[in-house]
Amino acid sequence: MTGVLRKVVTGCVFEVFSPLYLQKMPLVVDDTPVGQVDSVKSLLTRFPHFKESAANLCSQAVRTLGTDGVLYVNQREYAATGPSDDVVQFLGSEDATTCHIAVLRHTGCGVTCVAHFDGAGTREGIRDMMGNLGQLTQNCTEGRLELHLVGGFCDDRCMSEQLTMELIEEFNRVKDNIYLQTACVSELNDVVKDQVHWPVIYGVAVDVRSGEMFPAKFTDKGPDQALRHARNYTGKHEMLNIYDSTKRELNIGPFHYDRFHDADRWLEQPDRIILKYLSTSPLVEPPDFVENTRAALKFLLEHPHPGETVFPRGRGKVYRRNTAGQWELAQDS
Repeated sequence: MTGVLRKVVTGCVFEVFSPLYLQKMPLVVDDTPVGQVDSVKSLLTRFPHFKESAANLCSQAVRTLGTDGVLYVNQREYAATGPSDDVVQFLGSEDATTCHIAVLRHTGCGVTCVAHFDGAGTREGIRDMMGNLGQLTQNCTEGRLELHLVGGFCDDRCMSEQLTMELIEEFNRVKDNIYLQTACVSELNDVVKDQVHWPVIYGVAVDVRSGEMFPAKFTDKGPDQALRHARNYTGKHEMLNIYDSTKRELNIGPFHYDRFHDADRWLEQPDRIILKYLSTSPLVEPPDFVENTRAALKFLLEHPHPGETVFPRGRGKVYRRNTAGQWELAQDS
C-alpha cells in the first residue's frame, strides 16, 4: 500500500512516500537504521556528526582533473568500476546545483559507482545501479556498501532538499544494507554570497584505487557532451550506465529522444532568458551552463531523428582509451 503525504520543509511543500510502502529500511548510519526522515534538519537531529563531516569536505581545496585516468559522469548517468581497471582511476561528476552526486563503494573489493541524480528516474536509476554493483561484487566475501551523498543547497524552491529526501527514501528500498557515510547535501553544502545562497561543492571525484573522495572540477568531460546534455531536455528520464568495466569501454546510447519543439526559438533568446527558464538555479549555475545548453539545443535541431543520424542500425557509440589516454571512437562502433 502506498500513501502520499505532504510535508512542509523550511517553508516548502512537497510530496514524500508514506512509510507504509517500505518493507525494510536498509539505509543505516553507525548500525542505526535511518528510517523515515522528512527533512535534512531531522536527519541532523538524529545524526549530528554529518555537520562536521560535511564541513570537513567543504573545506577541502578543489582539485582539477584532466583526461588521464578520468571517467566523467554527466547528469542522469552513472558508471562503476573497480581498482583493477587499468584505464579508469577516477570517477567523478560536477555542475551539480540542485542535483546530487552519489558515490557508492564496496569496502571489500573497492568496486565504486558514481551517479548524478537530478530527480528524474531516481528509483529506476538506483535499482539499475544496485544491479550493476551486484554483478561487479558478486565474488566479494567481505566488506560493506558505503554511500556518500554530495550536492544541493538552500535554493528558493527547495528542490535540493526534495531530492535529498527522495534519495534517502529510495536507498531505503533496496534489499542490501547501505551505510551512509557522508551527507554533504542541501543546507550542509550551502554558502551565502551577497545575500544569495550558493552550493559550496559543485563536483566530486573518487579515486577508485584508494577510495579517497574529494571536491573536483574537470577540464575534460569526455566525448559527445552535446548529445548527452540533449537527452535531458526531451523528457527522457532514464539514468544511463555509460561504462562497461569488463571491456573498458565508454558507451553512449543507443537511446531515443523526442523532438524538442521551438528549439530554434530558444536559440534566438538572450542568455538571461535561457538561464531563467531552462535552469533550476539560474543565479548560481556554472559559467558554461548557457554555452552547454545552446550546444544541446543545436544538436537537437540538427539531429531530430537520432535513430537515423546518431545511432544508425540501433548501434550505440563505443569509445576506448587510445595510447594518449583520450577516449577514441571505436572503429567497429
